[in-house]
Amino acid sequence: MAGERERGTAGDADWIFASDDPHTLPTEQLPDRAAFDRYAAPLLERKRAERAQALQAQLAEDAERAGNDSARPSAEQAGTPGSPTAVRSPLTPSSAAPPWPTGEPRQGTARRLVDWDLDTEDRDAPGRPGEAVLPSRATSYARSGTTPNVEDRASGLEMPERFRELGVFDALRDLLALVCLVTALTTTFTFASVPILDTLGKVSIGIGLAALIAVHLLRWIPAHPPLNVVRMVRVVGLLPALLTAMIVVVADLAASLPVLFSSLPDGPPVGIGVGVPLLLLGAIVGMEPRAHEGYLPHLVARNRARLVVIGIGVVAAAALLLALVMIVGRLFTTGWGFSLRAFADALISALLLGIVFAAVWRKDRSWIVFSIAAVAGLVMCALADNTLRLQFAAPLSFATGFVYLPALFAAFGLMISRSFVRTIPISFRRVDWLVYTVRAFEFSVLMHGAAVIWHVLAAIASPTGVTPGGPVLHLLDAVVCACFVAVSLFARKALLERRAEVARASGVIAGSLLVVVGFLDTIVNSVATGAGAGLLTGGVAIAVGIATALMLTVPAPVRDEFGAPDLGKMFADFRLRDTRRASLLDQVPDVNAERARKKAFPGG
Repeated sequence: MAGERERGTAGDADWIFASDDPHTLPTEQLPDRAAFDRYAAPLLERKRAERAQALQAQLAEDAERAGNDSARPSAEQAGTPGSPTAVRSPLTPSSAAPPWPTGEPRQGTARRLVDWDLDTEDRDAPGRPGEAVLPSRATSYARSGTTPNVEDRASGLEMPERFRELGVFDALRDLLALVCLVTALTTTFTFASVPILDTLGKVSIGIGLAALIAVHLLRWIPAHPPLNVVRMVRVVGLLPALLTAMIVVVADLAASLPVLFSSLPDGPPVGIGVGVPLLLLGAIVGMEPRAHEGYLPHLVARNRARLVVIGIGVVAAAALLLALVMIVGRLFTTGWGFSLRAFADALISALLLGIVFAAVWRKDRSWIVFSIAAVAGLVMCALADNTLRLQFAAPLSFATGFVYLPALFAAFGLMISRSFVRTIPISFRRVDWLVYTVRAFEFSVLMHGAAVIWHVLAAIASPTGVTPGGPVLHLLDAVVCACFVAVSLFARKALLERRAEVARASGVIAGSLLVVVGFLDTIVNSVATGAGAGLLTGGVAIAVGIATALMLTVPAPVRDEFGAPDLGKMFADFRLRDTRRASLLDQVPDVNAERARKKAFPGG
């Protein structure tokens, strides 16, 4: 047993993690198309020959019976199910013929039963002139004796025919738009009380909600829905929400320019709360026509979506340049402590935006999928910012720092649009889970590395009173974030280089360490400074640890129709994903068994 554990196969008790068993299973790898065609061709030919022979014999027997029978049935009886001249399928005996699913045929016609399991060309081929081709209801099970066909499934709760066109992805996006619009009313919209902007926000949200409801009423209630009107109502109804969010951002920029270098003891003149990015996201997600509304994306729409995302990145870069100018100017008016903390905040925000926009620019599928998942987590947390007291959800302003959240949420809304998603082939095979795990550890390295710099700068600026907590707390947090970086680098290196069993175990252990230490760091910071979970207080470590532990333990060992997974093969395919060449480590012989064997000293 010790030798089996050393080799990674722990017997029957550890069958779910076995790496050698799948090699002996016939279903470990499905045949390719050529092998399937070679296997199926003789079977199909024999099936067609037997069917043709049986049909010819039946027709000859019917013709002989019709010529010798003196009491030939009339034309009215020729089409009845019990008539001797009624042609049936050779695979369906007349004694067990099921009742006809439709009404009686016209006079002078005969019913020809075609078995539902026949090939398409045989099933669709017309019979003799005057025959009505009807499908047979013979029960057949494709995989096993317990899996019924779709047509034989017991009738339960089924969606109406018109609702079957509604896709899950479109329904989720409509739900996201609805939640974002409603939440924009309950979260912080602007920092300062500006009655005009608050009124515009409430009116535009009401119009957007009414438009979403009207769209679904027009689409599902009429028998023949006016798709052109539905698309127009969707775009026109959510356009005020989009314009209102942009107006608030422009108003904050215009009010911040005169006071860009002056001290702000009472806060920014307008301020952009988290309700503005949520309103912008809801408008962008809700404006795009859905597939069940007759909208089909084409090449022009896909290219425009990608160009708009890149344009949002350019706007975010311009906002960063303006923030850097403000930071330098505030050195002489507000103080170096404020400028140092504002620069640290801008560094983390710019890094997050850089990860998202770089993935879009490079068209890296794995980074795009991971970026969408990461920003989706921020969106879910922003929906409850007043409860969780998150750091990134605090009101921002061009007069005090780098305004990045509207650009980030706008890019996210376009990246989950139908036009953009169609350009990215998304799959979740076993190898992909390993890829996303590596991306999560790389994301942890980048963001926690920036958090180390932030805490060092905050420790330097803490004597001026611009940061919560003292220098000792920030230095301790910097050490904790550095530990997060080290653990993430260790896990990434293990997944890329070490043996499959050791690599997965190392990744799970690293994820567990991130969760435990991140949870303790969050508790300490919440007690000392009153801050909620975030990048600087261990919140990202908790999220990354949970995600990586689940991706390494849930999809990999699950037994499916292809047999128990082969971890060695899965990791080998993952490591050859980009290089497409064998590693030199594969040529190194396994000496673990020889090292574990006890050797007697010569002459002893």
